[in-house]
Amino acid sequence: MHPSAPFGLSARPRLDLAELSGRVAGLASGGRLTVIGLGPGPLAAALDPGRGSLLLATDGLPGAAAILDRLLDDLAELALARWPDGTGMEAQAAAGDPRRSGPWLRAAAKRAARGQPPRFRRAAREVELAQLLLALDPSGLILVAEVDPGSPARAAPVIEALGWCAGAGAATVAVLPAHPPESPPYDRILYGACELAREAAPLTERFVPPCSRAHPNSAVERRVEAALAGDAELAGLFSGNETVRLPGFGPHPRVDLLCRAHAIVVELDGPEHRAPALFEADRHRDAVLLAAGYLVLRITNRQVETDLARTLEKIRAVVRLRRPVTETTPP
Repeated sequence: MHPSAPFGLSARPRLDLAELSGRVAGLASGGRLTVIGLGPGPLAAALDPGRGSLLLATDGLPGAAAILDRLLDDLAELALARWPDGTGMEAQAAAGDPRRSGPWLRAAAKRAARGQPPRFRRAAREVELAQLLLALDPSGLILVAEVDPGSPARAAPVIEALGWCAGAGAATVAVLPAHPPESPPYDRILYGACELAREAAPLTERFVPPCSRAHPNSAVERRVEAALAGDAELAGLFSGNETVRLPGFGPHPRVDLLCRAHAIVVELDGPEHRAPALFEADRHRDAVLLAAGYLVLRITNRQVETDLARTLEKIRAVVRLRRPVTETTPP
């Protein structure tokens, strides 16, 4: 960071993806950009399709030198894949572009003709980087690296490698999924950084329903729900802890297990259901459900705990008894 620039978090510009794409596409040779609040995958989707980019491999590499060696290896492999017989490189050498090194291109063409990547470990890294980038994209390949915002030790070699690449003339983008501290080594990339402006995702994308609909305090309900899900005939028929809408019948009851396709309710009763008041309330609800077209099967918790297989057979027998409801039958 520039020593005299008090560039706090609130001062960073917030860009949407379209604005960010324009900033990245406009990077000149040696241009640098840091984006906070974005990963390399979403950035690749936002890049100008007319300009190539490469995500640097950094995981497991011990330092900046190793990252740069891996980068040059990757670029050479990509160049070989693009010019497998070397003729394209020879044509570039003959074109007379002052940015291109004729000796490097001719040597690279010979290696490519032999099926070898144009990588010359005795050559200066700056020369190799510049020539490989031009071989892959004359408009300037963009180098992208993800920087760990929570580990200065992991971030330092990546930041150093990006700085070297920019100094050698490459356009570079550092992406950080979250705000890092404004201290070394991050201060080297935070000056002029921008932040992705995100809109809240739709509610349907932000809500992840639980795998189980059974009552969280009922081990018996969860056990029966799991057994039903694992049964080839009964899987998918029942949903737990559901509300049954009964137009014209007063309050809508919540039941333990509901099969809408066959209008079946399964209630799993613990010992508290023996109390007179609850026993009477259960029978009244059963009558209301019956009048609305539902068949109610009551099974005690003890029956589930002592013989789960027999419980499933009872449910199976009721399902086979009932015919699927029509669209005019109450849900």
